Amino acid sequence: MQIVITSRKAATLDTWRRARVAGPEVTFHLGWRSAMPVDAMVVAGVHAFPRLGGRPRWDRAQIIENTHYDAWPKFLVVPPTRPMVLGEDGVARIHPDFRRITPASYAASEAIAEIVRWNETQDDAISAAEVNLPLLEFDNPADASSARAFQTALRDRLTAETVPADLTGRYR
Repeated sequence: MQIVITSRKAATLDTWRRARVAGPEVTFHLGWRSAMPVDAMVVAGVHAFPRLGGRPRWDRAQIIENTHYDAWPKFLVVPPTRPMVLGEDGVARIHPDFRRITPASYAASEAIAEIVRWNETQDDAISAAEVNLPLLEFDNPADASSARAFQTALRDRLTAETVPADLTGRYR
């Protein structure tokens, strides 16, 4: 699978290039959107749901068909939120089992896992996906840890022979 990481900030792309690990074919593009055609774009739900409907999920990523027939690709891949629990004080917090999992690692791992599941069950396969850093809220050039976590999750998911049913043990 081809992955195109896009950002409007050259400094962010430099950070992501430096964090790159060996593995899947990943290219970088400076601009609002990928210059090469892609089948899907990974974006945060806050950008997908108002356009196409839906609501956040914590258990798995979602692939939503873009019915607007606009400049965005045919599918939007929305990573899940990390699971939350309500504390005794009434405040929602990240579930204790997921606190050590970075948002970037969880987003990448679950988005790729969902694309793999999609490709195994659908005729309209996703062969190229854009990871749009501004639309994922990861467009910070100083955030090398998210870049490393995202790249590691991409490598692990795209080089795995199978996707395990229980994904929680795979995160770093």
